[in-house]
Amino acid sequence: MTTTHSTVLDRAGTTVRIRTPGEVFTTPAPTAPASTLIPHAPDSGPPRQLSHLDLHLLDSETATAPLHIGAVMLLDSAGAAGGPLAVTTLRRLFAARLHLIAPLRRRVRAVPLGLDEPYWEDCDTVDLGYHVRAARLPDGASDADLADYVARRHAQLLDRSRPLWECHLVSGLSGGRQAVYTKIHHAVIDGVSAAEVMAAILDVSETPTDTPPPATGVRRDRTPSLVEMVARSSGNAMARQSARARAVRHAVPALLHHRDEFRAKHPDVPFNGPLSASRSVAYTSLPLDAVKAVKRSIDGTVNDVVMALCTSALRSWMLDRELPATRPLLAAIPVSVRTPEQFGSAGNQFSLMLSRLPIDESDPRARLTMLHHNLVLAKERFRQQPPTLLHELTALLTPALHGLPTRALLRAAAPTLPLVNLIVSNVPGPQFPLYLDGIRVLASYPVSVLTELSGGLNITVMSYDGHLDFGILGCPDAVPDIGELTTHLGAALAELHP
Repeated sequence: MTTTHSTVLDRAGTTVRIRTPGEVFTTPAPTAPASTLIPHAPDSGPPRQLSHLDLHLLDSETATAPLHIGAVMLLDSAGAAGGPLAVTTLRRLFAARLHLIAPLRRRVRAVPLGLDEPYWEDCDTVDLGYHVRAARLPDGASDADLADYVARRHAQLLDRSRPLWECHLVSGLSGGRQAVYTKIHHAVIDGVSAAEVMAAILDVSETPTDTPPPATGVRRDRTPSLVEMVARSSGNAMARQSARARAVRHAVPALLHHRDEFRAKHPDVPFNGPLSASRSVAYTSLPLDAVKAVKRSIDGTVNDVVMALCTSALRSWMLDRELPATRPLLAAIPVSVRTPEQFGSAGNQFSLMLSRLPIDESDPRARLTMLHHNLVLAKERFRQQPPTLLHELTALLTPALHGLPTRALLRAAAPTLPLVNLIVSNVPGPQFPLYLDGIRVLASYPVSVLTELSGGLNITVMSYDGHLDFGILGCPDAVPDIGELTTHLGAALAELHP
């Protein structure tokens, strides 16, 4: 029986290319096929459009504000029974599970002239030779070297002609470790749906789980023709006008209710200048048990302590530079508003909560108590606003001309931006080890976004397997020594839990 390695498109399924054309010709006697096929179900789902919030995240992207979110997973490759991970193995893993992750098979299909929100189009071919890449740093590379590599890749825009994601397997790290850096556009996923993607790729044991496609095939969403898109746009325009009317009645008053909070933004911090096209990244881990001991001392939450640690680190960083720490910072905190029915649907279902970070308080214990009080008040204010606030506000924007009016509005508002000093986010994760093709994941550091609205510093934290993994993203022009924040985070925990 002859084995074929053809990548010719099969209309009965989605072709998933595993090896690049160069590898096909240079690899002697390949033992694995150059492509696989995800079978299609006989019926298709209705067309799927981007939501107002998804589209805003797509349209407001610029060269200085790429809007993808990501993570860096450190792998214990030196301790793996099968040795280090090869990029072809990683591609085969993605190919075997891509039927579980519809967002990684879709690309954006724009409506002519931006007459309507774009559609998600299921691709006939997904080229893992493009999406899953290998990089090798000099042997013995440090965590700082890895952070520099990730920062340079995180500054680059994703290719909108393809599904909006990339995955980089990085080798050469000290101790025989490897890293996997993944980035996915924020228009595709939020923090919760990012965790769903991670769950589909990782395993809970060293033995990879066999996950074959369903025998009936994978149901795809139907993509309308250009003529149908234009025809549908008139009805959708009327629905958009109704959504705008609702936003004026509900969301705008709620936003105005927060105007005094926006006035509390610290006026003089270096990370609130214009964004540059470069990025800097730093990461560190802290023990979760120590954080829990601190939270019990105030009858608070892990999130209270995380916010206090970030506040203390920022205070120390500013004092080191003789910057004014005489008034609080204003932080935006993403909060999931995803309902049980919306799990597994990807896209964005989040809102923002505002809280003051009391960097002006010199006593660490008093700072923690103030933070706990501030967050209680912030949660109460958040409960009073519509959970769909961001969806309703972004409905006021127009999809016309593929985001040109949105970007023009952001440029016009630039002198008054950002609205807050920074973003701080805490994402709960699994408290047990996960494995990538049998290799234990040592840590998972988030790498989030910087926006014109939220400023040039983002601290995102994920709890995983007994520790808190902090990922810090900034502009190097404004925060050239971002790694010092990780040192201050450790010192902040030591202050509260000696």
